[in-house]
Amino acid sequence: MAAFRTRLFVVAAVTVMSATCLETTFTHSAYLDAAHEKYFLQWMYNADTITFRVEVATLGYVGFGISPNGDMTGSDIVTGFVTDQGDTFFYDRYAAARATPTIDASQDWTLEASGENGTHTFLQFSRNLVLCDDTDRTIKAGTTRVIWAYHEEDPRHDTVLMYHGGTRGARSLMLLSGPQLTREMPEDVQSMEFLNDAYAVPYKRVTNYLYRGFKVPDVGGKKHVIAFEPVVQPGHEGLVHHIFLYACLEDLNPDLYDGVQHLRQSPDYPEHWRSCKVTIIAWDVGGAGIHYPEQVGLSVGAPGDPTFLLMETHYNNVQHMKGTKDSSGIRLLYTSQLREYDLGFMQLGMEVARTQAIPPGCQSFVSVGTCYPDCLENAMEEESIEKINVVGVHFHAHLAARKMRMRHVRNGVELPWLGSDENFDFNFQQTVRLQREVEVLKGDYLILECTYNTEDRRQTTYGGARTQDEMCLGHILHYPNMKLRRCKSNPHRAAYLAALGATGVTFSAAENDFVVTRPPHMAGKTMKKLLHHFASWNEKLRQKFQEVQITGNTSAICLKRDSSYEEYHRQKVTMREPPPVILRPYKETDVCKTPRTSTVASSVKLRKESNEYINGIHGAKSKSARKRGSRRKTTKNHRKLNLSPWRHHSGARKTGW
Repeated sequence: MAAFRTRLFVVAAVTVMSATCLETTFTHSAYLDAAHEKYFLQWMYNADTITFRVEVATLGYVGFGISPNGDMTGSDIVTGFVTDQGDTFFYDRYAAARATPTIDASQDWTLEASGENGTHTFLQFSRNLVLCDDTDRTIKAGTTRVIWAYHEEDPRHDTVLMYHGGTRGARSLMLLSGPQLTREMPEDVQSMEFLNDAYAVPYKRVTNYLYRGFKVPDVGGKKHVIAFEPVVQPGHEGLVHHIFLYACLEDLNPDLYDGVQHLRQSPDYPEHWRSCKVTIIAWDVGGAGIHYPEQVGLSVGAPGDPTFLLMETHYNNVQHMKGTKDSSGIRLLYTSQLREYDLGFMQLGMEVARTQAIPPGCQSFVSVGTCYPDCLENAMEEESIEKINVVGVHFHAHLAARKMRMRHVRNGVELPWLGSDENFDFNFQQTVRLQREVEVLKGDYLILECTYNTEDRRQTTYGGARTQDEMCLGHILHYPNMKLRRCKSNPHRAAYLAALGATGVTFSAAENDFVVTRPPHMAGKTMKKLLHHFASWNEKLRQKFQEVQITGNTSAICLKRDSSYEEYHRQKVTMREPPPVILRPYKETDVCKTPRTSTVASSVKLRKESNEYINGIHGAKSKSARKRGSRRKTTKNHRKLNLSPWRHHSGARKTGW
């Protein structure tokens, strides 16, 4: 065993927290290396601090970090390892480049517990959410990129790390979402599954939307769905981009369409399915399922509940894989122990249509979809309620999206955002339970704002179903339930034509679109034709299109569960006024206005006696001997931890270290 030399200016000996710290009830968990399941992360947080626990299948050093973009450069990192003698060395570091991270002058991460057994190393540590330091990253709501690494051996020096090699990676997580799980699951919980049946995924096209019909099983009267989880076929995690479950505006015969499936572009696609516009479940790539809060459940089996559901599976076959058959889908967990409220699920933002147009060459272009207060107010009056309580949010967009924000405006004053993701990741789109419920009252505006970067594109990006197209969708989970299912808006096509120089427009049935009537040289042209053949993008035209998005007239969608398909189409072409100017926009508090004073650097060297107490090795053979004996068996002895959140509902797992 190499001797450990420690620099005097970073030495600090502290006692490990008592063994009870290992019984902490963590509220979130994830494997950071999902394909191998050797690096397991748990975490919990409060208003000021966040606590992590990593369990890694190695007897060497472990690294964990908060990254700006999934890369090492600019990351706030901790590294730690347990020696053969039972001492732990733990350092707060930062990475100025893709090189060995530097030990931070201010050691802001606190080690709470550590240890090893024959196969795994664990570290439990915490830090403040906000550290006003150039070498630390603030942890905020929304998507956070975390990075991880480990090595099979301890360093030969307490501060010098060997290169980790290929055992490293990055993952996006919602660190500050509400709890993933309920505290306890009812004993009578049952499941119903909606799965594709070994569908042969097309390989010539990258984007394919499969629709499959399902008759809802008879569950014997009203039940409450209290959770859903994705069922993604192993190995298809990069192929299945999203799965949505829809109810329909029209009453469809469930027996006629049960098990029937078609691609969106299929000539045999049933015309009646086009009325299936009512989203009830939305899952996207990289996300987990969600347990609904204890007071709400999604109603199934009651009079008026859907008897037929249409499942949409978006396959993103970038590698054009041949011969792939997929049986992915959605699993719903339901109970007869009814909760106080029925859950509502409402879609906000913009309709998926070519009325969303994003110019090329934009560093930051904002699309806006508005839920107008008259739509919300009428829906509340039908239910005789004065407000709804929002308990969760979900964002959905494609490759050009960079930021998502759900704004909440009352009487011209913007309230704190319902949800915000300043670091949106196309490959990680998770439904998030809010930390606190938010009341939405009659008269409120709900505005979804999506920010895109198209600097690498030469053509206009339109709203559409293809991966290279864009979307600007948000969903809110709320109670009590209402009939309202979509409350959205799009810039009106006539506003775009005006931005392109039209002085007169009319709707053309032949084009199924608005066309120019004046001036004469533009007559008969649609927006798409003008952009494709007559207009060239420059900064002035980009700015005009941005103004249309923010302040132009709109077509508003107010879709209820009992709306007709004809009414839905009529709303898409009706013009209405632009949303009002927000008199007092909301601004997040800057908690770092007063610079913090850096503290003297220190590393944490834990006392051997405390490690022995936590690990329970008194009277056992020496740790050094156990470690030497187990090193040759690390791979063989790696145990796949049984940590599925759907099977462990009671909180912390006893690890038996």
